[in-house]
Amino acid sequence: MKKTERIQSLIWELFGLYIAFEGLRLKLGTPRAPKPGFLIFWMGVIIMILSGAFFLQGLSAAPEEKKTRWKGRQWPKGIKLMLALFLYAAVFHWLGFILSTFFLLLFLFKGLEPQRWGMAFLLSAVTITICYLVFSVFLELQFPPGLLRAIFT
Repeated sequence: MKKTERIQSLIWELFGLYIAFEGLRLKLGTPRAPKPGFLIFWMGVIIMILSGAFFLQGLSAAPEEKKTRWKGRQWPKGIKLMLALFLYAAVFHWLGFILSTFFLLLFLFKGLEPQRWGMAFLLSAVTITICYLVFSVFLELQFPPGLLRAIFT
Protein backbone atom coordinates (compact mmCIF):
# COMPACT_ATOMS: atom_id res chain seq x y z
CA MET A 1 0.00 0.00 0.00
CA LYS A 2 1.28 3.39 -0.89
CA LYS A 3 1.98 5.90 1.82
CA THR A 4 -0.56 8.32 0.35
CA GLU A 5 -3.31 5.67 0.50
CA ARG A 6 -2.54 5.01 4.16
CA ILE A 7 -2.73 8.72 4.88
CA GLN A 8 -6.01 8.99 2.96
CA SER A 9 -7.58 6.14 4.90
CA LEU A 10 -6.46 7.68 8.20
CA ILE A 11 -7.91 11.06 7.20
CA TRP A 12 -11.23 9.37 6.39
CA GLU A 13 -11.03 7.55 9.71
CA LEU A 14 -10.64 10.86 11.54
CA PHE A 15 -13.45 12.38 9.47
CA GLY A 16 -15.75 9.48 10.40
CA LEU A 17 -14.77 9.85 14.05
CA TYR A 18 -15.63 13.57 13.91
CA ILE A 19 -19.01 12.87 12.29
CA ALA A 20 -19.83 10.18 14.87
CA PHE A 21 -18.81 12.55 17.69
CA GLU A 22 -21.06 15.30 16.32
CA GLY A 23 -23.90 12.79 16.07
CA LEU A 24 -23.40 11.90 19.72
CA ARG A 25 -23.51 15.57 20.67
CA LEU A 26 -26.91 15.89 18.98
CA LYS A 27 -28.32 12.95 20.97
CA LEU A 28 -28.96 9.56 19.39
CA GLY A 29 -32.32 8.40 20.61
CA THR A 30 -33.42 4.87 19.73
CA PRO A 31 -34.10 3.17 16.40
CA ARG A 32 -37.85 3.50 17.05
CA ALA A 33 -37.57 7.14 18.16
CA PRO A 34 -34.42 8.54 16.56
CA LYS A 35 -33.19 11.97 17.54
CA PRO A 36 -31.27 14.38 15.26
CA GLY A 37 -27.89 12.71 15.79
CA PHE A 38 -28.95 9.13 15.10
CA LEU A 39 -28.34 9.03 11.34
CA ILE A 40 -25.27 11.27 11.59
CA PHE A 41 -23.69 9.01 14.21
CA TRP A 42 -24.22 5.85 12.18
CA MET A 43 -22.91 7.47 8.99
CA GLY A 44 -19.75 8.34 10.91
CA VAL A 45 -19.45 4.75 12.13
CA ILE A 46 -19.89 3.42 8.58
CA ILE A 47 -17.20 5.80 7.29
CA MET A 48 -14.84 4.61 10.03
CA ILE A 49 -15.52 0.95 9.25
CA LEU A 50 -14.98 1.43 5.52
CA SER A 51 -11.81 3.45 5.93
CA GLY A 52 -10.49 0.90 8.42
CA ALA A 53 -11.23 -1.89 5.95
CA PHE A 54 -9.44 0.07 3.21
CA PHE A 55 -6.43 0.52 5.48
CA LEU A 56 -6.32 -3.19 6.42
CA GLN A 57 -6.80 -4.26 2.80
CA GLY A 58 -3.88 -2.11 1.78
CA LEU A 59 -1.61 -3.62 4.40
CA SER A 60 -2.17 -7.14 3.10
CA ALA A 61 -1.99 -6.23 -0.59
CA ALA A 62 1.14 -6.80 -2.62
CA PRO A 63 2.98 -3.62 -3.51
CA GLU A 64 2.07 -2.23 -6.90
CA GLU A 65 4.58 -1.38 -9.53
CA LYS A 66 5.09 2.28 -10.33
CA LYS A 67 2.61 3.68 -12.83
CA THR A 68 2.42 7.13 -14.21
CA ARG A 69 -0.70 8.90 -13.09
CA TRP A 70 -1.59 10.54 -16.39
CA LYS A 71 -0.57 7.91 -18.93
CA GLY A 72 -3.45 6.34 -20.83
CA ARG A 73 -6.04 8.89 -19.72
CA GLN A 74 -8.67 9.90 -22.23
CA TRP A 75 -8.30 13.68 -22.13
CA PRO A 76 -10.53 14.49 -25.11
CA LYS A 77 -13.53 12.78 -23.48
CA GLY A 78 -13.05 14.68 -20.24
CA ILE A 79 -12.70 17.99 -22.01
CA LYS A 80 -15.77 17.30 -24.18
CA LEU A 81 -17.76 16.39 -21.08
CA MET A 82 -16.74 19.56 -19.23
CA LEU A 83 -17.61 21.74 -22.23
CA ALA A 84 -20.96 19.99 -22.61
CA LEU A 85 -21.79 20.55 -18.94
CA PHE A 86 -20.84 24.24 -19.12
CA LEU A 87 -22.98 24.64 -22.23
CA TYR A 88 -25.83 22.77 -20.50
CA ALA A 89 -25.68 25.14 -17.54
CA ALA A 90 -25.54 28.16 -19.85
CA VAL A 91 -28.64 27.24 -21.89
CA PHE A 92 -30.66 25.50 -19.16
CA HIS A 93 -33.03 28.40 -18.44
CA TRP A 94 -33.31 29.49 -22.06
CA LEU A 95 -34.01 26.04 -23.57
CA GLY A 96 -35.68 24.65 -20.46
CA PHE A 97 -35.19 21.39 -18.60
CA ILE A 98 -36.62 19.04 -21.19
CA LEU A 99 -34.79 20.29 -24.28
CA SER A 100 -31.45 21.08 -22.65
CA THR A 101 -31.31 17.76 -20.82
CA PHE A 102 -32.40 15.88 -23.94
CA PHE A 103 -29.59 17.44 -25.97
CA LEU A 104 -27.06 16.82 -23.19
CA LEU A 105 -28.02 13.16 -22.96
CA LEU A 106 -28.02 12.85 -26.74
CA PHE A 107 -24.48 14.23 -26.80
CA LEU A 108 -23.37 11.89 -24.00
CA PHE A 109 -24.88 8.83 -25.68
CA LYS A 110 -23.71 9.69 -29.18
CA GLY A 111 -20.63 11.86 -28.70
CA LEU A 112 -18.77 10.34 -25.77
CA GLU A 113 -19.77 6.69 -25.93
CA PRO A 114 -20.84 6.15 -29.52
CA GLN A 115 -24.24 4.54 -29.84
CA ARG A 116 -26.45 4.22 -32.89
CA TRP A 117 -28.61 7.30 -33.49
CA GLY A 118 -31.82 5.40 -32.83
CA MET A 119 -30.54 4.08 -29.51
CA ALA A 120 -29.21 7.49 -28.47
CA PHE A 121 -32.59 9.15 -29.24
CA LEU A 122 -34.51 6.40 -27.48
CA LEU A 123 -32.35 6.44 -24.33
CA SER A 124 -32.47 10.25 -24.17
CA ALA A 125 -36.24 10.34 -24.60
CA VAL A 126 -36.89 7.59 -22.06
CA THR A 127 -34.58 9.21 -19.52
CA ILE A 128 -36.22 12.62 -19.94
CA THR A 129 -39.68 11.10 -19.69
CA ILE A 130 -38.86 9.26 -16.48
CA CYS A 131 -37.18 12.31 -14.95
CA TYR A 132 -40.09 14.55 -15.91
CA LEU A 133 -42.66 12.13 -14.48
CA VAL A 134 -40.78 11.57 -11.23
CA PHE A 135 -39.72 15.14 -10.50
CA SER A 136 -42.35 17.31 -12.15
CA VAL A 137 -45.50 15.20 -11.94
CA PHE A 138 -45.08 13.09 -8.80
CA LEU A 139 -42.83 15.36 -6.70
CA GLU A 140 -44.34 18.54 -8.17
CA LEU A 141 -41.01 20.30 -8.67
CA GLN A 142 -40.89 23.17 -11.10
CA PHE A 143 -38.41 23.20 -13.95
CA PRO A 144 -37.82 26.09 -16.31
CA PRO A 145 -40.02 25.45 -19.36
CA GLY A 146 -37.79 27.47 -21.70
CA LEU A 147 -38.79 27.31 -25.35
CA LEU A 148 -41.61 24.88 -24.54
CA ARG A 149 -43.34 27.45 -22.32
CA ALA A 150 -46.44 27.55 -24.54
CA ILE A 151 -46.97 23.78 -24.12
CA PHE A 152 -46.53 23.68 -20.32
CA THR A 153 -48.46 26.82 -19.31
